Order: sequence, then structure tokens, then C-alpha cells
Amino acid sequence: MTKRILSLLLAALMLLPVMISCAETQDVEETTAPGVSTEVPSDVVDTAPADTELHSATLPEGLNFGGETVTFISRDSSFVNDELSVEDQNGSMVNDAIYKRNEKVMNDLGVVIENIKLPGDAYVVSTEFRNAANNGEAYFDVIANSTYSTIMYTGENVFLDLTECEYLDLDAIYWSQGYNESASIGDSQYLATGALSLSLYRLMFITFYNKNLLESAQYESLYDVVDDGKWTLDYQIQLSKDLFKDADGSGTVTEGDTVGFASSTLSYIDPYWSSCDLTILGKDADNLLVYSLDVEKMSNVVDKLIVLFHDSNAWFDDSSGDDGKQTAMSNLFAAGNVGTVTLRLGSVETEQFITMENEYGIIPMPKYDENQDKYYTFLHDQFTSIGITSVLARDPERVQMVGAVLEAMALESYKSVVPTYYEVALKGRYLEDSDSWRMLDMIYENIKVDAGVLYTKNIESVHQTPRDMIKNGRNTVASMMKKISVRVEKVLLPKLLEDLLALEK
Repeated sequence: MTKRILSLLLAALMLLPVMISCAETQDVEETTAPGVSTEVPSDVVDTAPADTELHSATLPEGLNFGGETVTFISRDSSFVNDELSVEDQNGSMVNDAIYKRNEKVMNDLGVVIENIKLPGDAYVVSTEFRNAANNGEAYFDVIANSTYSTIMYTGENVFLDLTECEYLDLDAIYWSQGYNESASIGDSQYLATGALSLSLYRLMFITFYNKNLLESAQYESLYDVVDDGKWTLDYQIQLSKDLFKDADGSGTVTEGDTVGFASSTLSYIDPYWSSCDLTILGKDADNLLVYSLDVEKMSNVVDKLIVLFHDSNAWFDDSSGDDGKQTAMSNLFAAGNVGTVTLRLGSVETEQFITMENEYGIIPMPKYDENQDKYYTFLHDQFTSIGITSVLARDPERVQMVGAVLEAMALESYKSVVPTYYEVALKGRYLEDSDSWRMLDMIYENIKVDAGVLYTKNIESVHQTPRDMIKNGRNTVASMMKKISVRVEKVLLPKLLEDLLALEK
């Protein structure tokens, strides 16, 4: 891939919308990020940054803060504990790119970057920034935390308005514009994400498929199916039925059978909000939230998913925690008797995929139907959002310094870390065929955000309602949403808007 194409791809990712899921607290396991080396021979790919000449429009030359320390708090959990800081260079391409990014920012701005990684449950960082705001004291400047357990507290006045940071250029290509559109309220914005958050890339839900299994079954190429616009829920249902082989003659799906589709419960249901182009909250002309859910379409999607999960000889896992589910599903897929599986993209970094004997490909999540114009991609809510503690409101000069550090880190991430992860770790080592590369581009370019999933905890977790229906095989959308929609429109959404707009006063 040329540097020009990679630059355009990264630009598309930052500019396009992003839809985020929200998981319950117990879905998260704080484990160490995959320790897989990403060393790649120098002749495999062009590892040059996307655009080495890119500069920030807001950071003046010669800006220096005289050795001040800027402190982050972040999670010590899988897929995120290396994105802000690493201990030292170790020969891993991504690790070393992150280390060099921080060294460059510290040298350029005359600062020390400190990152305190907190072990614990999904809300350990949230507890810290909420306590700081309540007490008026903080040992940190920046919060970097999972979106779903962070943005829900915005109305408590725990973050500063990022638009007041003169050195932050949130309109720049290295900040996600789709996230900005969904997370901003009126003229203000309290959290941001973009190239600084590698989890933005790692936590996309996609479809992996076993190329060898489908070829042996003389099935058509799923790349061609995607290109023809036919990769839909109905197609996956039929594929799942066609590929099923009852190894033990039990008449039901058991271990050792060949299945056409495997997935899991809870968060693994959420990607269909994006892939089927369902929207919960939109925006009006004043950039304020409005309830936009099409309940009839939601019910139709649930009907299709119940058939996919229960009536197509599929396998779905119910392990504890999202990481547990990912491990179980990765093991099942790597064993070679699963046609298609829903997983997060970061799976390609795990040992199961690196040592997998069968060849695999990646494609988007299936569309609702062939009339839908695009394939849309959903991000697991664990990806990182970044904010500045409101405690710093009394120190305007420090606020500007922190903004400058965030701007510089985002810029350098875009120029070096993201191209290294995308081009080297993914395309150079883990994905071996050019069609998978092309599909990966498509997946990146069509990430989609719904503010209703961002602020899901504030509106009765609307997006989680299909989970139990699909798990239990019973569609109760009509009755459930009749009650929830009234409460969201009349009580919860007005309250959320009231709290957010009060911050601007």
C-alpha cells in the first residue's frame, strides 16, 4: 500500500462516523494485552508514516513547558494498556512506535508524560475522576477510559470543555470527526478520540471466515458476495444452514460439528445496530439530541437474528466476560470447523490466529438487506475516550499545556503509530491476502456512530434490549419499546440534555 493511499484511508477513518456499543460492568475482564510480537521483515511492507509533513494548525513552534509533568490515568486491561505508554522499546513494531511517539512529544514540548494504569473493574477510572471532581482535587490531568463507562458521567461536570483548549484542533484529521459529531452537544465537547486511541482500531466487530472450509464446500467467495452487495443477514442464515455437518448424528449442534456461523451473547449482539443501519439518537439543527429509533425495523432485525442464532444450526458461546467470549470463539474458529465468526479485529494479534492452520479472510458484518447501500462497522464500547479533569478549571495555564500535549500525541500517533499498527501489524503479518486488505479498508471507512449508544446508560440502555431477546429466541420489541420509548422521549433524554446544556452556563 502506498503512503498516499494509507494517508487517505486514515483520513477517511477520522472523518467518518463511529457507532459504539455498551457492555455491562461484568462483561469486562482486566487482563494483560496480547503480548504478541509484531516484528516484520523490512521488505514486507512500506512502513513509512502516512504523512510525515503533516503539522498541527494550533501548536506554535518553540512551545516549551519547562519540564512540567502531565499525568494520565487509564485502564490496565487488554487491547488498551499499551496505547498511551509502554515501559521501553522491546523490538515490537507497535510498542516501539508508541515509545518513540511519547519521547518525541516530551522532547518537543519540554514535558514529562506519566501514565498511571489502574487495575480493577470497568469503572475504576470513572470512580477516580468522579471523586476528584467532587473533592476538587486530582493527582492527574487526563482521563483515558472506555467510552461507555466515561461519557455517561459528563453531565456531572467532571470534564472540561475541550473546545476551550487553544492548542487542541478537534477538526484535525487525527481526531475522529464522527465521534465529535455524536459526542458534542451544542457548541461544547467534553471527550474526544482518534489516532491516539489504538483501541479505536482493535475493537471493531467484523466477520472472520474460514477460506479452506468454504472452498472445500464449493461455496462462492465471500469477497465476491460482499462486492456484489449480497452479504446480508439472510445470506449468512442460508450459509449457516448449508455448512452444518452433524458429526455425531445427534440432530443438534454439539462440539465437533461443523457450523456455518458462530458468535456469542451480550456485546456480540450489539454490532447489528450499526451493520443494519439502526439509529437511536440523531441530532437536530442546533446539535442537540433527538430520539430517532425505527421500532418496526428494529423488530425485523431481531426476527432475523433469532433465526440466525437459533434456527440455522449456529453455535453461540456464553462464556463470562467479553475477553472470555473472545478467547472461546477464537479457539473454536481456529479449530477449523466454523465457517464464519463474529469477533473484534484485535483477535488477529492473538496466538490462536497467528498459529491457525486454515487460511482465514475478513469481511464486514452483514447488511440488513441488499437495499442497504453500505456495510457499516460497529466498535466495542471499550475503545478509549479522552478528557481533561474539571479540577483543572482553576488553572487555565495548565489546561492549555495539557491540551497541547494531547494535540501533539494525537498528531504523532496519526503520523507513526497508526500506520505502524495498520500497515505492519495487520497487513504485513497477520492478513495474508490482498482481498482481506481491501476488506479491511472498507471496514475502516464505514465505521458508524450513534449518540444513542454513546449515551446509552443515560437512556435506559436502549441498545442492550435485543440481547436477551436473541439469546432466548423471543422477540418482545413491540411491547418493550412501547414503554421504553415513552420514558426516553419524555423523561430520560430531556434530563440528559438539561444536564449537558447546564455545563455551558
